[in-house]
Amino acid sequence: MMIDIEKLLKANKEDLDQLVIPQELEIKLRTALDKIPDKNKKIRKSKSIKIAAIVTILILFAGYHLDTLAYYGKQILGYDQVMNGTLKELNNLGKGQKINQTYTFKNGVQVTLDGIMLDDNNMILFFTIQDPKGDAGNIPLYFRMADLWSVFGKEYRQSGEGMLSEDGKELKWIITLNAPRFFQKKMELELGYYGDDGVIENGSIPFKIDRNKAMGSNLKIWINKKILLDQRKIKIESLLASPTATMIKGEIQNIVQLGLDQMKGERFRPENIEILLLGDGKEIQQKTSGLRTDIKGSRFHISYDALPPETTEIEVRLVSFGGDHDTKTKVKLNKGEINQNIKLFDQDIIIDQVYQSDGNTYITITTEDNLALSRVFLNIDGEPIPLQETISRDNEKIAEGDDVVIKYTRTLVFPEIGEELELDIQRIRYKKVYDEIIYKDEIKS
Repeated sequence: MMIDIEKLLKANKEDLDQLVIPQELEIKLRTALDKIPDKNKKIRKSKSIKIAAIVTILILFAGYHLDTLAYYGKQILGYDQVMNGTLKELNNLGKGQKINQTYTFKNGVQVTLDGIMLDDNNMILFFTIQDPKGDAGNIPLYFRMADLWSVFGKEYRQSGEGMLSEDGKELKWIITLNAPRFFQKKMELELGYYGDDGVIENGSIPFKIDRNKAMGSNLKIWINKKILLDQRKIKIESLLASPTATMIKGEIQNIVQLGLDQMKGERFRPENIEILLLGDGKEIQQKTSGLRTDIKGSRFHISYDALPPETTEIEVRLVSFGGDHDTKTKVKLNKGEINQNIKLFDQDIIIDQVYQSDGNTYITITTEDNLALSRVFLNIDGEPIPLQETISRDNEKIAEGDDVVIKYTRTLVFPEIGEELELDIQRIRYKKVYDEIIYKDEIKS
């Protein structure tokens, strides 16, 4: 065996002279050596020789695949500039599944699914778009994930980011999807290319999930806490921490509540919910969030970065909540009237001034800066007149106790004049700040 290795070394001496051991590999090997006690120098020297020999043999018999060796622990290559810190760490640990499947369109554009990462929160796709014409960043391409051999289809929400090569020929994409069902193994990345003639060329990349390489979850907490917000109760259901992300899910209204609001004409359309996640007092960065209404009701999810492994305490804090509210509010107005106060959903709307000029009726109002009249009419002599425009005036900071509130003044313009005036406010949109602790507890190891 030694003779064979010597021959191989001599035959490839020039190539070997140009090889540089990757810094990551060198550091890992040196760390292992440093753990050996100094009291036995001979053993340490012997181990050094053995490790060096192993590295040499690996280089020889790997066929000089230097890129692979440079990323000795990584499953998915070429994405370092696109990955965040969490994904980089997981990739360095070899947490991923290689796919390496390509679909080529008729014009030569290629889409390669390089690999995936999977845990209980997310399925993350790593894929490359290549265009020989150097226009990979402007390819009219769409894609979606589909379950294969599944009785009930699943909708996959997605978010992602990418990076284009300098020559424009290659685009690296990382797309994050919600995780497929636990029993789902056969998947398909469906592709569509919009041609210049308006015809869509369809393609697909089928693949199988290797559940042995899935990472599962680290922590699941059933919070199940209801919070009263603006005469409505929302429910914070759960927190699921996995290697790729931390997910908080909840319910704003169930289907029965939605139906009742619809019948009463008091619909509520949630627009944003801001929840802060803290690990040992430090904020965990929010990544994405979503609100959706379907046959299950109105629900939300918020995705954060993964919890640090050493986290011992978590805190979930409601910061703010906002949406668009139906309201059946009609207010009689008089020309020349000032400082009339309207209260809706515990929000103040101050009528500063009402006047008419040049065939228009002007109504100046002041509210907090996070409130808007999203649907409003002015009934003039019994005829509803739609809002023509809003003229911004001033923002004023006012101290209210320990807080500073910004008041926003603007003028609503209605293109008619008359004697009898009635402001018809049909919908308002606002955000309310709460800063309330929802959940706080130690993590039991």
